[in-house]
Amino acid sequence: MGELFREIEYVEEALRRYLNVIKQPSIEIEEVPLEEALHRILAEDITANIDIPPFDRAAMDGYAVRAEDTFGASENNPIELKVIGESKIGDPFDGEVNENEAVKIDTGAEVPHGANAVIPIEYVEEEKDIIKVYKQVAPFDNIGKRGEDIKRGMLLLKNGTELKPWDLALIKSIGLKQVKVYRKLRVGVFSTGNELIDDATDVTKLRGKIIDTNRTMIKTLLKELNCVIIDYGIISDEIDEIKNAIKKARSETDILITIGGTSVGERDFLHKAINETGTPGVIIRGITASPGRPLVLSLIDEFPIISLPGYPVATFVDFMEFAIPVIEFLQRKRGYRVPNKVRAKLVRRVSSKPGVRHYVRVKLTKKDTELLAEPIRITGSGVLSSVVKADGFLIIPEDKEGYEAGEEVEIILLRNRIGVWE
Repeated sequence: MGELFREIEYVEEALRRYLNVIKQPSIEIEEVPLEEALHRILAEDITANIDIPPFDRAAMDGYAVRAEDTFGASENNPIELKVIGESKIGDPFDGEVNENEAVKIDTGAEVPHGANAVIPIEYVEEEKDIIKVYKQVAPFDNIGKRGEDIKRGMLLLKNGTELKPWDLALIKSIGLKQVKVYRKLRVGVFSTGNELIDDATDVTKLRGKIIDTNRTMIKTLLKELNCVIIDYGIISDEIDEIKNAIKKARSETDILITIGGTSVGERDFLHKAINETGTPGVIIRGITASPGRPLVLSLIDEFPIISLPGYPVATFVDFMEFAIPVIEFLQRKRGYRVPNKVRAKLVRRVSSKPGVRHYVRVKLTKKDTELLAEPIRITGSGVLSSVVKADGFLIIPEDKEGYEAGEEVEIILLRNRIGVWE
C-alpha cells in the first residue's frame, strides 16, 4: 500500500487544517453599477442615508383623518367630516388636516400633516364634500410609518456579502447607483496526463487517449462561483513542465486548481513538482473520502494549490468539499455555506467501510408526499454518468457503518428538480 494511504486525513479535519494555513490575498476594490453587481462580493458596509418609506403613507384606500374625530362613530351613530382635498401617489395633499376634516387618500400615498389615521373607504359613505364615518379608528391605524422598513443610519448590508437580486433592490432604494465590490478571484486551472486530449474528430478511433472532460467541469463550476478562469490547458507528465506551469500560475492567479497526477503511480509527479517549486509545499496528501481519496492540498509561500484526482466523480466530490469553501474564503464571502438538502427514505441498505467517508449517488422519486432515495448501483469514481443520472449525494460519515432500508436520510441535492429521468 502506497504512502498516500498511510497518512490519510478525515475530510473535515483536512479542510480545517488547510484553511488555518492559507491567507486571503490582497484583492483590489472596484466600483460597479448595480446591474453588474449580481453575485459580486460587497467590499463595504452599506448604511442607510434616508428613511424608507421617507414619509408616513396610507396602508389602504380611504380617508386621512384625525383619529380623535372618529371616536364614537358607529353604524347607528355616524360622524360627518368635511373633505378638503385628495392625496395621490406622487401627488401629495399640500395642506393640513384640522378638526373634523378629512383628505381622500390612495394606498401608498403620503399622509398629510395633521392626520394620524386612515379610515378604510368601506366604512365611509360619500356625499359630495362630506363623508359619513361609520367606524372609529385609533391613532396610526392603517398607516405605514416613516422609516418602517429602513431607518436612517441602519446597517443594511455587511462587507463580504454575496450580492443577491433583493440586496441590489435594497441598495437602490436608498438612492445608490453603484456599489464597491472586490475584484473577481483569478483561478488558474490545468490538467496533467500524457493520455489526455482536448477534443477528437472521431472519438471511435481513440487509442490510449482520453478526452479531458474534467477541466470543462471544473471551469464551469468556477463560473458558478463568479471567478475569472485562466486555463493553462493540459500539461504532460513531465516534472519540469508541471513546475513551469505552477510558476506561471503563481504569477498570474490567486489560486491554482490542478486535475490528475495525485495518486502514487510512477508517473504521478505532481506532489514532487510542488515540493520542488517552493515551501512549505504539500500540506495534505490523501483524505478519507470515497471517491476522492487522492486529494493534495499545497501552499507555495502564500499561494494555495488544490490538486484534484483524475477520476471525474472524485474530481467533483473533492471540488465540492474543498475547492468551494477555500475559494469562498479567498473571495472574502461572509457566513457559512449551507448545502441544499432534503430528507428521504432509503429504499435499500447501503454499507460503508469504517473510517471512510462515502459519497453515495442516489436517485430521488416522489411517492404521495414522501421522497424515496434509491442508491445508483454503478458507483465507480470514473463513472461520470452516475452523477448526471443522480439527484443527489447521500454522505455516510467516517464513523458510521452504512444505513438500513427504510431509514430516513439526508440527501445533498445536485439539482433543484427531481424526476428528470422519469
